Amino acid sequence: MKLYQIYEDDLAELERILPEIAGCLTPVLGARLRVQLRRVQSILSAVRWNYGPPTDVERIDPKGE
Repeated sequence: MKLYQIYEDDLAELERILPEIAGCLTPVLGARLRVQLRRVQSILSAVRWNYGPPTDVERIDPKGE
């Protein structure tokens, strides 16, 4: 499998822009395209969480408690 890199700033910008685009387009899109937009948002979220569920993220207390 070939892996690609996306920089944090680029990912954050995509995560910010896509919901705005989806919000503007949703009223005029058919059901199929709405589902595809949700799929794109899901893929971006998976990239953010390294394709694992956010529940697997370990929280580290900065105070060391």
